[in-house]
Amino acid sequence: MNVNDRLMEDAIRSSLASAMKVTSKDIKVRSLNGIVSLQGFVNVLAEKNRAEEVAYKIEGVKEVKNDITISLDGGESDKELTNLVNSNLRNSAFKNRILSVTAKVSGGNAILIGDVETERDRQIAISEANKTFGVRSVVSSINLASFKDDTSLTNDINMLLMESKINVNDISAVVLRGKVSISGYAEKEEDINKLVTLVQSIPGIKEVNNKLKLYKIGTGIS
Repeated sequence: MNVNDRLMEDAIRSSLASAMKVTSKDIKVRSLNGIVSLQGFVNVLAEKNRAEEVAYKIEGVKEVKNDITISLDGGESDKELTNLVNSNLRNSAFKNRILSVTAKVSGGNAILIGDVETERDRQIAISEANKTFGVRSVVSSINLASFKDDTSLTNDINMLLMESKINVNDISAVVLRGKVSISGYAEKEEDINKLVTLVQSIPGIKEVNNKLKLYKIGTGIS
């Protein structure tokens, strides 16, 4: 193992410990030439996804192979898991935004169906389903009820960026058939998260591809 891989592993472990606390102790990290492998056990799919997100944020990481296993200590049947996922959806703090979304579980894999107004609402439904113990994966077949042409969506995004109170001078958005790619540079990671959430909340947006990067301190844009 070269020095860069060793430093990368240490940085990922440190970030996992900060982001996931005790859960991170059950996750093993290996890096080979910038390709990172995650193994171990977590309780819910949301934690597996979170570990991958954390690893990708470390500088130098080229690819993350996420082989983390979801613990199935309860041994719930698909019928029980279906009830659990739907209960999570109905009891969500955002339940009024995902009222028509329901879940069906087969082989431990949850499929979400229904209609929502925005891409943000669809992401909320997926996030709530991800919190269910025993669910191995979540697939969205949720439809977006709203429709706007690309020009209107571009105007909505530009207006939102101007009103966001975030420095967006080096940020741009391209819309193609309702799918948005956001690129450029932001000053803080929370600004990136806020901008993605705001764009997802625009009715008619089908997908947000986040290509935003952070300014490197003391070196200008890149």
